[in-house]
Amino acid sequence: MKIIKGLKIEKLVYKGLGLGFDESNPVFVSNAVPGDVLDVQVESTRRQVSFAKIDKIITSSPKRIEADCEVFGKCGGCDWLNISYDDQVKYKQEIIEEIFQNVKIEKINKIISSGGEPYRNKSFFPVAKVEGKPITGMFESRSHNVIPHQKCLLQPELFDDICRKVISYIEASKMQVYYERNHSGNIRHIGIRYAEKTNEIIVILVTRNRKIPFSKQLERILLEAYPNIVGIIQNINPDKTNVILGGDEKILYGRDFIYEQIGKIKFKLNYRSFFQVNTKLAEKMYEFTKEAISDDARLIDAYCGVGSIGLFLADKAENVIGIENNAKAVQDAKTNVKLNKIENCKFVKGNVETELPKVLKDNKIDTLILDPPRKGLEQKIIDNIPSEIQKIIYISCDPMTQVRDVKLIMEKGFIPKEMQPFDMFPHTFHIENIIILEK
Repeated sequence: MKIIKGLKIEKLVYKGLGLGFDESNPVFVSNAVPGDVLDVQVESTRRQVSFAKIDKIITSSPKRIEADCEVFGKCGGCDWLNISYDDQVKYKQEIIEEIFQNVKIEKINKIISSGGEPYRNKSFFPVAKVEGKPITGMFESRSHNVIPHQKCLLQPELFDDICRKVISYIEASKMQVYYERNHSGNIRHIGIRYAEKTNEIIVILVTRNRKIPFSKQLERILLEAYPNIVGIIQNINPDKTNVILGGDEKILYGRDFIYEQIGKIKFKLNYRSFFQVNTKLAEKMYEFTKEAISDDARLIDAYCGVGSIGLFLADKAENVIGIENNAKAVQDAKTNVKLNKIENCKFVKGNVETELPKVLKDNKIDTLILDPPRKGLEQKIIDNIPSEIQKIIYISCDPMTQVRDVKLIMEKGFIPKEMQPFDMFPHTFHIENIIILEK
């Protein structure tokens, strides 16, 4: 492997990598900090662009700190624990502005901070076997090796405590651990979903088959420690796949949903349903979105999940139509309408690509809220935006696909009026971003 000596890291880029230059050729380095001078080991090179890892720190950046985690650099959960939280936020602001540097936006706001405290309200942990004993943790970066940890700074301590209790149960019950290479064993993942406002917890065991030994014993262990657990679910995934959840399930205890609240709106959340992973920042994001819509807006909430954004906006909008392809999420969304006694919201099950043109044809709509998955928008969604739409609020967890789509939306006569980034995912490179476009 080639070693590059004395590489100076100039800045951080999206994906969390440090950027330096070797004879004007870019070198991207994991776990690097701007100001570092490093010897790096090149792992791959393509078209004079190299990706490398740190071999030796020659001069440590003044911005580099000691990561408060015993597995940082091995575990793939965090990117920037070696940078203070205040500096993380500054770097994210620089990154998002650079991504959109070729898009003329009338107003660019400062990123809204998360405070850096544990924030995840849902996690799934792979289970593996090491030296004959079951373990759980996070996947190593760019691999399926499971890295165990004592404490994760991304999530409440109760997540790690519950995992330890489930692992003790797995060992005591001699439950077989899934081994993906030959598709054998049983227990694959441990999942936890937590409601910050109501304090409810659901625990999910993802297994390869329906057999689960001594489940009543597991129920007793978990409920003794956490009486606020409202459900223990066995999800069965018999397929050889990287997708975590399967199509079959058994309720071992309680129910398969929790209640959560954002502002005045209460939500029923099935354990499968999408919901923003950082509840506190989600509320700030929804408040920003509410300020952005006009009074009596007639809007579509595309990729609406359990209807959280649309329901939050309902008291200001004239009417809201949500579109979502996850049947459980749509079911929850309809329940949430009744739960909150909201009369101007309805929800449509189906793919946005096929349902959006129908909803636009059958209803007078002036505002589109788009919150697509990481891959961004399909071209035909952009093609089908009708002339009567006056405002688009585009929410994205991937600014790279967002900037691509925004440029295409601009070709239809929309002007980017405002950009508001959110640090929804502290200690990682991820940035949640909202762009408001108007005719």
